[in-house]
Amino acid sequence: MPTLLDTHRLIATGALAPLWEGLQSAPPYGPSPHWLLDSPYLRPTALEGLTLGSLEEPVRPGTLFTHRSLSLNRLLFNAYEQNNLYLPVKAFTQEERRAFHAFYEPGFMAANAMLRPALERTCFAFLSEDISVDGPWTLGHLESYCQELLTRYEAAPSEVCRRVEASAAPDLAAKLFILQVAPDFLSEASQMARALPGNFGPVHSELMKIFIDEFGYGVHPHKHSTLFERLLESLGLSSGVHAYYHWYLPSSLLMTSYFHWVTSHKPRWFEYVGALWWIEAVVPHFNRQFSKRLKAVFGREGVDTLYFDEHVGIDLHHRRMALDKLIRPLVQRYGEEIIPEMVRGIEASRLLGDLAERDYFEQLGFCEALHTGQAVRPSTVEASRATPRAAGFFLAPDVHDAQTLLAVTAGAVEVDAGFLKPRVLRAGEAVVVPAGRMVGHARRPP
Repeated sequence: MPTLLDTHRLIATGALAPLWEGLQSAPPYGPSPHWLLDSPYLRPTALEGLTLGSLEEPVRPGTLFTHRSLSLNRLLFNAYEQNNLYLPVKAFTQEERRAFHAFYEPGFMAANAMLRPALERTCFAFLSEDISVDGPWTLGHLESYCQELLTRYEAAPSEVCRRVEASAAPDLAAKLFILQVAPDFLSEASQMARALPGNFGPVHSELMKIFIDEFGYGVHPHKHSTLFERLLESLGLSSGVHAYYHWYLPSSLLMTSYFHWVTSHKPRWFEYVGALWWIEAVVPHFNRQFSKRLKAVFGREGVDTLYFDEHVGIDLHHRRMALDKLIRPLVQRYGEEIIPEMVRGIEASRLLGDLAERDYFEQLGFCEALHTGQAVRPSTVEASRATPRAAGFFLAPDVHDAQTLLAVTAGAVEVDAGFLKPRVLRAGEAVVVPAGRMVGHARRPP
């Protein structure tokens, strides 16, 4: 069936150019002069250096850790996020009210929505290219495949936990990981809510049961996003919605957006069911280990791990429900033709999870090198080649496409890579930023 919306043609003809130019200058996507964002309505997106043509070439695993990928994934994430309602914890200030209306302004939302199909093609095309779901498949094959994947996963200890334990700064390494799951966990199950409207038989009610669990059965203190906020606060981190938006890596945004994508596009609903099973299936094994690691690092009284502990029990139940109450009944009702779609969801979740781990590990390595001074070296850059920066100048965290030398010829500069503990570089010092790694810096007052 020919597509009615040819995003390639719309880009090539410049039909989307006015929208792109409008978003480049839109206030919600403007810069922030602070490491920490205090408003969910400000989403710095760094589109000013990109042309509409940046949407033409799909992002692939080899180009995921780039400036272009970060900007496009921020834009796609924000387009989905406009379907979520965020309100301040107290009465609006005048500035907050203006920002609230700007973020949800109908024209701004429409521009994001009209660009979304092109962004989805750019960000998700590689999943179709890199994942094979060739059959034939039967329900028995699917169940064996699921069990084999889960058995293999649970036979291995968590590499994330191992890296946190081995880190030069385990507390900062753990916090860096927690920042990477925040795009999803701060509004947990909002994507699932997209999969619920309609009328699709008994599985509709079974999916609702999982959804209700995620929202704490209507008891706000038990809601999973509330538990995550308590975790953040116990570690001295802000629980404000997307306060650490600057530090979301491209893979973290992509992983969250994937679940918005497969729940928004109804023909991908069976794919979502497969992806849901995999996420529910693997969470107990990981959360059990990560909760233990957090207690070891921060002390039992120094961290609220209920978010992770709660999932160990409830997701054992959810993975059984996803298989027994969703997958099996769906195959029995609609036939084995839907199995490859479910397999695609499982494999996409696995691939995105692997990419997110790799991104985290590489960023962690750079954070550690900056923290310990291994990435710092004497600078031989002449002052005449330096770019003057006024005191208070802030360059928001961004991903560098090529290895970069950040050198200081005068004064002092704060440099951070996500440990939330900037290193101060003084005149005559430089830091080597590896390709694909995120860094931000600010000129300290004299």
